[in-house]
Amino acid sequence: MRANKENRYSFAKNTVKAIAITLAVIAFFSIMTVAGLVIFIHSDVEVDVEALALKNSVPEVYDAYSKPTSYYLDGEITTDYDSVPQHLKDAFVALEDKRFYEHHGIDYIRILGALFANVKSGSRAQGGSTITQQIVKNAFLNREKSFSRKLKEARLAVSLERRLDKDEILETYLNMLYFGSGEYGVKNAARRFFGCEVSDLTVAQSAMLAGIVKSPTKYNPINNFDNALSRSRLVLSLMHEQGKISDKQYDDALAEKIVIVDDKSAEFFDKTYVVNAVSEASAILGIDEKELRAKGYAIYTFLDPEKQEKIKKTVDDESCYSDKNALCAAIDCNVESGGITAMYSNFSVDIAEFRRQAGSVLKPLVCYAPAFDCGALSPASVLIDEPTDFGGYAPENYGKTYYGKISARDALAYSLNVPAVSVLTMIGVQSGYDALRKTGFSLGDDDNLSLALGSTLKGCSFKEILGGYLTLARGGDHIPATFVREIRNADGDVVYTCKNISGNSVFSQESAYLTTNCLQSCAQSGTAKKLSSLDFDVASKTGTVASGDGNADAYNVSYTTSDCVLFWQGSARYDEPLSSSVTGGGQPTLMCKNYLAEIYADEKPQDFIVPQGIAEVILDKLAYEDGNLLIASDNAPSAYVVSDIFDARYVPDQRDTSFDYPSANSFEATTDGDKVTIRFTADPHICYKVIKKSLFTDDKIVSEVKNQSGTITVEDTADGIFGYNRYVVVPYYIDDDGRETIGEIYQIPVGW
Repeated sequence: MRANKENRYSFAKNTVKAIAITLAVIAFFSIMTVAGLVIFIHSDVEVDVEALALKNSVPEVYDAYSKPTSYYLDGEITTDYDSVPQHLKDAFVALEDKRFYEHHGIDYIRILGALFANVKSGSRAQGGSTITQQIVKNAFLNREKSFSRKLKEARLAVSLERRLDKDEILETYLNMLYFGSGEYGVKNAARRFFGCEVSDLTVAQSAMLAGIVKSPTKYNPINNFDNALSRSRLVLSLMHEQGKISDKQYDDALAEKIVIVDDKSAEFFDKTYVVNAVSEASAILGIDEKELRAKGYAIYTFLDPEKQEKIKKTVDDESCYSDKNALCAAIDCNVESGGITAMYSNFSVDIAEFRRQAGSVLKPLVCYAPAFDCGALSPASVLIDEPTDFGGYAPENYGKTYYGKISARDALAYSLNVPAVSVLTMIGVQSGYDALRKTGFSLGDDDNLSLALGSTLKGCSFKEILGGYLTLARGGDHIPATFVREIRNADGDVVYTCKNISGNSVFSQESAYLTTNCLQSCAQSGTAKKLSSLDFDVASKTGTVASGDGNADAYNVSYTTSDCVLFWQGSARYDEPLSSSVTGGGQPTLMCKNYLAEIYADEKPQDFIVPQGIAEVILDKLAYEDGNLLIASDNAPSAYVVSDIFDARYVPDQRDTSFDYPSANSFEATTDGDKVTIRFTADPHICYKVIKKSLFTDDKIVSEVKNQSGTITVEDTADGIFGYNRYVVVPYYIDDDGRETIGEIYQIPVGW
């Protein structure tokens, strides 16, 4: 027993010794590895400091004629260190790198703290990058997340600190930052957001600027002021805790009412375009804007300076606003290339990311074009416009006005809601949903009937809407709207060209043209009738999105054979809508009219081209008014016909014969003594005369029937000699020359 205890004791002793040795070995090699890494990181490496200065420049952006855009010719982004107030420097240091003045490029204390916090939380939420590391990462490295890249970043940061002093590093950092809304560097950000120079920034304003850079979209003070304010208070708290500001400065800064000026300089009209072009180029290359800027890419766009000036003039025209709080954006796209030739707004907007409810501008894309495409509908098809419950979904027309029987053409032109839902029900929600997806819309769980009225879970971007209407303007062939025609790297090599983008067919040419033709009616007599005075072909659709007691969105989207344009006015927030006087058919359509008149003042666009598969069909008017599509008789007078266009594959196959040979149907006559009763079935196309003929007396018209249908009864008294009369029923119609064209005459002898 004693021997067993000694053996167990010896085994335990040896195990502990082995573990201790193993841990010692691991610790030794860990220390050696860490020491080696530290030595490697602190070994000098070449850093191109002169090239670093170029990283503060914005991307080179060129217009449609390959000339530099005026914004970047005139734009100034850098500021020198001496003009930066101490509290602005302190704000960035307190938030981003509180030991900035103590470390030599790498903050090992922060790295260990972040590592401990991440292990404790089980995530990688915290990082340990210093301001110097952020500079080299943005200037010289890609976005790869790997240990080797982090190691290279650390080594470059240490080397950079050997070549620049802290003031120079912080100056580089402040000039390199992107603050959103197209603003690079603290100088431009101070001017844009607060309307002041960097030297005049307050403590509160400085804290807000420092808070923006983590997420320039989320913390943008123009579009997301509450987020920006909350973030700035975090910065102020850190500054106070670190002794950067006194108690009084802290209290004063918290109490300060920050006013966002959103100061747009004279060159801003190009800047809006360029900001969107840079954002799109970043998405195309799959890199962020910092990397795009740092690596010297050149972006060639479709910007047309003349159109840009005209679109700016249109948006800035105060007579086109009925609500002074209205935001406005306007975009012009070339139909052939999909290139955005002009874009201007009176607020900061990324048209690919800014999402709003689209309202009725989706109706042609989700309802009518797909219905025309499958033959379920034609522009002449009669729809019922009256309050309707579609399985629990009961849409209402604007103003609760209903028209009863109405053509699909007029229903679209007047933007009626109930017929639109009826059409989507007819073709199936999935068909409409699929059509939108094919025209470039990013949708969620929106496969429901409200899609007919443009209601979507996450809204639609202006770029998506433009792409949808480009599809119609291009005869059913979809290409996305784009700012970028070409991207070249720092060596001048083309790394992207939009010429490689091929369209995909969404609708047939015939269906696209039928929709276009209906939208021409909208521009002539429908909700966009402000365009009716334009002396060239234009198709148009309006949309208005209500919110509360007002309207939050108002659109006009129009196109010719050359240009596809979008004009939007709306509120900054849906819970703070504009006046109900702001409607799609109002201010945006007026803007569209003014702009199109300007750009086509010297040369009109070509007319829309009619595809070979389109047939113009003469329809019987009376049948049409009754909801039936019948081809009119060849002899039908003009008063009895209407014409419309059809996809030749879906022309009506039935024909009216009323005017081929007018007749009275189901004819009969009875007598009762001297009482004569004549009955026949009238056709509403045809007129009838019932004439009494007697011996030795003139003929007498007993009855004349016009525009009646159903059984007609005529009664008369036989008063001829010996009770003899002869009655004649004469069917006829009046032709376009005013002549009576007589059909089969019916004679009825009475008496004897």
